[in-house]
Amino acid sequence: MTPPHRTIAVGGIDTDVGKSYVTGLLARHLVQLGHTVTTLKLVQTGCQEISDDIVLHRRLMEQPLTEFDRNGTTCPYLFPFPASPRLAARMAGASIDLSELDRAMSTLQGHFDWLLVEGAGGLMVPLDGRCRLLDYYAARKLPLVLVTSPRLGSINHTSLSLEAIKARGIRLLGTVYNLFGDHPREIVQDTLAEIRQSLADYALPETVVIVPDIRESKTAGWAPLLAPLD
Repeated sequence: MTPPHRTIAVGGIDTDVGKSYVTGLLARHLVQLGHTVTTLKLVQTGCQEISDDIVLHRRLMEQPLTEFDRNGTTCPYLFPFPASPRLAARMAGASIDLSELDRAMSTLQGHFDWLLVEGAGGLMVPLDGRCRLLDYYAARKLPLVLVTSPRLGSINHTSLSLEAIKARGIRLLGTVYNLFGDHPREIVQDTLAEIRQSLADYALPETVVIVPDIRESKTAGWAPLLAPLD
């Protein structure tokens, strides 16, 4: 399945790096431009009923939950055990069928101008016995926004993520540098410089959108991430 150019994957270098906030805020930006937009959380672990991340997306988008949210289309797999998608599914006596993810994506593409697809955890988490999250994105030719941060370990995780993106021929739209939290100024500056150097080393787009703070993110310049799709 080849998605239209208005489907974007949002991935992160690790768990809890701000993927859900970036997904919701980028979606809000698109809504403010006059588009119809929704988000798809492929797999959510550690919660029940309606995906916590989908609820966060809608809050940031300043929109109510939709019927697609309530019937599970925007989060096809929801598991209570907080672990990798494959382990969480196993703990629930289930498995992840990639064709179910494809069906949800196709349904949402048919109803909205833009679809933002958020994964779970880092890029290399296993979805099933054969496919990792980044492999899923690559097979469907989804352009990717990568979320990183200045927390300790991010230089290593970002470089490894960029190497994996490059190896799979994934189209990187840009990187979001999420400054939310309390980080020493020296680490913030050094990590950003190292990320820019890694992007140059791998000959990947050097577009970096800096989110100064989740509470102030309306000021973020999201347009550069979307410019390659115009």
